[in-house]
Amino acid sequence: MTLTESFIVRRDAGEPGPWQVLAGGARTAGSVMFGEARLPARSTGPGLHIHTREDEAAYVISGVLTFVVGDRRFEASAGELVWLPRQVPHTFANLGDEPVWAFGVTTPAGLEGMFEDQRAYFAGLQGAPDPDRIREIGARYGVRSLGPPISLE
Repeated sequence: MTLTESFIVRRDAGEPGPWQVLAGGARTAGSVMFGEARLPARSTGPGLHIHTREDEAAYVISGVLTFVVGDRRFEASAGELVWLPRQVPHTFANLGDEPVWAFGVTTPAGLEGMFEDQRAYFAGLQGAPDPDRIREIGARYGVRSLGPPISLE
């Protein structure tokens, strides 16, 4: 890896799914993970969950994301940052008619392993995903599932 490669990351347009890790612990000495989410109009995010090991922040670049953080439900528009502390239940969804683009930061790094494991599971999947298998993958990284995603209704 050249010095430039260690500092510049470009999104792989062919990457499946709404979340892409831009730089994880291997590039940040384990201190932080950077990523982005692109959610089409009227699409759910993850089920309600908590992180036991890391804090997150989501900065909305375009569109409007609906969040549930703890016992609060609210919308965050372009230019707004949402703090998602560890041990606090949270989820999000794009309930609007426009796509959403958001930038995420997770500290410390390490959660990128969960996304890699999920991607590998989905790549070999035939049929519907097994919710227990998805929970199992998350649990290995300290992510605990608590409930369903935000309803699109």
